[in-house]
Amino acid sequence: MSSPVPLSLRRKIVIALDGDHVAPPTVAPDTESSPEHAQNRFLSFKTVAWCKANLVRPNTDHVFLITAIDPIANTFDGGVISTMWNSLVGTQDPHVDRVKEAEAALRRLAEALHATGVSCTIEVLRGPVVEMVREYVHVHRGEILAVQVVGGRSKVAEAVAYAWPELVARDVACPTVLVKTSDLPENIATALDPPLPTATTEDN
Repeated sequence: MSSPVPLSLRRKIVIALDGDHVAPPTVAPDTESSPEHAQNRFLSFKTVAWCKANLVRPNTDHVFLITAIDPIANTFDGGVISTMWNSLVGTQDPHVDRVKEAEAALRRLAEALHATGVSCTIEVLRGPVVEMVREYVHVHRGEILAVQVVGGRSKVAEAVAYAWPELVARDVACPTVLVKTSDLPENIATALDPPLPTATTEDN
């Protein structure tokens, strides 16, 4: 049996997920269980599954699974203002809550990757998404960047969805794949199914 490839020698793939899908900017008690939130989480799962099926070589690659949370970008969102106001009379920082939610979501996705034999590291970046992702790829010497693109229902929504991924793709010094969630096949999620156990002599 060959020994595992050390991390320093593995090809490094960075998968950047949309922060608003991983952890919505509004923090509400029922957010976790809302149908829209569940659908957004599933789209992120499918994005990672597509990367696993088409980009990742489990034995020789290492995946950096990241997302970026930019509190300033959503400052004037009505739900965020309401949440921030509520935090003034409470003890919770809404931005901390959102970071924790994103970390929990990435951790679940990393566990799914680990179950299929893929080594993975997670990180939630804080700040402007384009700058943070670009810097992360540079610091970690990413060799491939896959960026989740959440397709919109209109031309304007589509343009907004592509804005930050295209800026990142233009500036990073590695090949970049834009993964449009609306084009992913439904059965792609099976790429993250753990392998079936192999038969052993004890089973016979």
